[in-house]
Amino acid sequence: MKKVLSFILISYFLLISFNAFSINVFDQDRKKFFSFDEKIINGTTGTPLGGFGCGGVKFNAHAGTFAVMTAPPADAYDFTAKKGACFQLYTERNGKTETREKLTASKTNGHPNDDAIWPLHFVDFGSINGIGISLTGVSPLDNQNYENMHLPYALYEISLTNTGETDATASFAFQWNDGKTPFISLPQKGFYNDEWCILAQSNNRKAQISIGDDSDSHFFSDGECSLSDTQSPTRKIAVKTTLKAHETQKIHLVLAWYNRTDPEIAFYKNQYQNPKEIAEHGMKVFSTLKNNAEKLVNGIRKSNLPDWLKNQALNTLVNIVTNSMYKKDGRIAFAEGQWTCFGTMDQMWLSRQIINMLIPYYAWQELHYWARTQMNNGQIHHDFNLMNVKDRRERSRLVSWDDTEHADYRNIQKWVDLNCGFIISVFETYRTTGDQEQFDKLWPYVKRAAQRILDQVEKYGSKKYPYTFDDSENSYDAGGNPDPYNASISAVAYKIMTILAQEKGESEIINQYEQAYKTVVNSFHDRYIKDGLFATGKHCESVFAGQWLSQHLKLGEIWPAEDTDTILNILEKYYYPYYLGLGYPQGTYDEWTPYILAHYGGLLLQTGRLDQWLVMQKDAYLRQYLNRERVFEHALNILPSIEEPKWISTNIKSKKQYISIPSIWRNYYDIIGFHRDARTQELWIEPILLPDADELKNAMFISPESWGYISYNCKDNHDTRNIDISIKTEKKMRVSTLYLTDHFTGEITVTINGKKYTYTRTGSGYAKKIAIEWNSTITRKGIEIKLNGRPNRIDIPQPIKPDKEARPLVLPNKMSPYDVMEAINADKLVGTSIDSTSTGSYVTGCNNFDYIQFSNVDFGKKGATSIRLNVLSTSENSGIEIVLDDTSGKIVGSCPIPNAENGQTWVEVECPIEKITGIHNIILRFYGGQDGNLMNIKHIQFKI
Repeated sequence: MKKVLSFILISYFLLISFNAFSINVFDQDRKKFFSFDEKIINGTTGTPLGGFGCGGVKFNAHAGTFAVMTAPPADAYDFTAKKGACFQLYTERNGKTETREKLTASKTNGHPNDDAIWPLHFVDFGSINGIGISLTGVSPLDNQNYENMHLPYALYEISLTNTGETDATASFAFQWNDGKTPFISLPQKGFYNDEWCILAQSNNRKAQISIGDDSDSHFFSDGECSLSDTQSPTRKIAVKTTLKAHETQKIHLVLAWYNRTDPEIAFYKNQYQNPKEIAEHGMKVFSTLKNNAEKLVNGIRKSNLPDWLKNQALNTLVNIVTNSMYKKDGRIAFAEGQWTCFGTMDQMWLSRQIINMLIPYYAWQELHYWARTQMNNGQIHHDFNLMNVKDRRERSRLVSWDDTEHADYRNIQKWVDLNCGFIISVFETYRTTGDQEQFDKLWPYVKRAAQRILDQVEKYGSKKYPYTFDDSENSYDAGGNPDPYNASISAVAYKIMTILAQEKGESEIINQYEQAYKTVVNSFHDRYIKDGLFATGKHCESVFAGQWLSQHLKLGEIWPAEDTDTILNILEKYYYPYYLGLGYPQGTYDEWTPYILAHYGGLLLQTGRLDQWLVMQKDAYLRQYLNRERVFEHALNILPSIEEPKWISTNIKSKKQYISIPSIWRNYYDIIGFHRDARTQELWIEPILLPDADELKNAMFISPESWGYISYNCKDNHDTRNIDISIKTEKKMRVSTLYLTDHFTGEITVTINGKKYTYTRTGSGYAKKIAIEWNSTITRKGIEIKLNGRPNRIDIPQPIKPDKEARPLVLPNKMSPYDVMEAINADKLVGTSIDSTSTGSYVTGCNNFDYIQFSNVDFGKKGATSIRLNVLSTSENSGIEIVLDDTSGKIVGSCPIPNAENGQTWVEVECPIEKITGIHNIILRFYGGQDGNLMNIKHIQFKI
């Protein structure tokens, strides 16, 4: 009853709290914005449950249906509806029978009583005939025995509770439809075929387990299955039990699958030959996996941090199911999501922190794959999949180990950030795990990547401002100035190289990168601060990413606090985060959600601009979660603001779930303040109290050494500040130096477990620390740290309010889609350029994934069914996708463009499209299998 009541209260809160929301400087209700929160995530089509690199299963609680993806990743194969699969119920009490042919979640005020929070899915089916039925779905998570984690199965625990005063009978059934292949029955256990297996077990040894196809509906008459057709592709398993008054019993169900489309598709094929063996293993480790999943969810949710923040962080981990690939020969990569690039390097390093903390084995394995495919010139690849295949689903086929010169989706020789990202990733994973053996194997590749950066400085660097760039490129491949970002994060890479070279005792490398570091720091300051050459515009949030990352990694400030303030002041006058949140009410691809929340939002957190950070990140949450369609399918884009919430999702897809969404865990760790260097046994405990919070209570951290909790309290009494910090760990954690944020001026008192300690002050600006040489061990009992002294109060600037709406809505397009629309008049030209000849102007420089966009085009009620394009292609197997609304929108057509053999002949190409009516953004996205310009385009015209 307690669980049901919580659903009632939460659903009621959602109804009365939020009818509509749009963050806009002129019309927003700020009180409503700041007060909105939700403890549970209901109304989705289900948490994706499945092993690492194995695909997954979703149970749609409000519809009672299933969706499956047996071949990862979602980017290529995605979830499809599983017809005929459902849960069923039979009950009997005192001669009264109640049944359900398809169990669905109970509802409160129209909202389903379920909670989709990875790696769990809670469902309350309500009370039927005085029997309460609930489900806990589990996705395998095990960082102690990884074999339990990378297997294709999902686990379900069913709870049956007799709330009445008399005995009752209940039978819970799980029906599955293969659609083609008959099943083999396992008496009292389950059924299987070559691709699927379902096993059941009850904690009541007297429970009856029956298997059948139940074509005569026998189950609904007495709760037992019968088998009338051994060749039927539909099977169900029923567990029938007697419940005494107020008794609760548990049923365990394991659903396992085995994909046979590609013999190399998954690592589990080394271990198991069929789904029956996998399901049997799942039943053996059921309790372990359920406990692991509940430990993560309950631990994160235990703190007093805002519920939306905790839920937002946890559900980004769905990428472990939707985006992961673990090939039979050990290659590990993550699909980018949204696009057709797999194993993408630049996105994954941004999200690597939580992978290091939670499942570091996979992090190391992926780094070895990146290293062994490093180009001969030291360049790290952007992509690790085959590009020269016509079927995009086949792009989930990864290049082999040691394939160093394979093609990326573009020429990436100028991409500095890929090499920086590799160095940062190796360092961060080494720092998190302390695994010397793994690091030593990768050190030669790290040195080559660092040398590659220096080679790029030589080729594409500035003469006036040494070690910054004039002609570089990077992962910001859709416009904006890439040079400041490359210079900024190269400083972090150089700093890391000096640290690692010192550890390895390689003095020549130390001197080389110390000089590079000093030079780029000074040149960056001179260029973008002193001489004021930093210009705002698309992706300008990235300009100080190096400063953010260095402070996040506890490497200290690279540039002084004054430079940080200068940059943040400029950025604020462009983005106005406190008043506009993420901006762009209609959504945009001109800025990328995970990047802006990490680079810019992270720096706001680090510098105490908490209100600005909060509005940005909560705005991101609302744009995603007020439309339940997007909970497990968040594209790279900034999503549209939500004017009318959609609480019930019908979207079973996860194709667009983007690889770098989990990067917000970096902000979570900065808030709870836990950072660790397992190599040196240094520990940083630097919590941040969010606006209106008096204390931080029981904030959970995850690390390879131990999971634990941090609590923090800071109180000022006139001229005295008292800080109390407690940290508890599950396992022993040895600490050499302990670092705390220096919130004081003058002398302070530091005690640990009542004992007074001396300290030293270190760091500068926004990275000032109190260092304590503790040299002791934290245990389950934990430690209590107390600091007392005179507060150092820092004045945080008040948010700047724009005097007019920034980035206004795009006005309706005056061009008719049924007239000729010149490509050069497109509202957006992304990655492309304009050229002219005697016959007129055209768009060129159409590289893979570049696009042009015509905004707010009115197709009317009758609608368009085809498109005509005037093009000149110089590439085989190139084409144009027609996409609606934004870059992550629906693809309504795809036009192959013939190659002009002489390179001079323009042609008219007409292609059918799905019917388009009403007003839409129209995006023409170019694709092909080669580097460089794929085609030129003059004009387009739609036809009815």
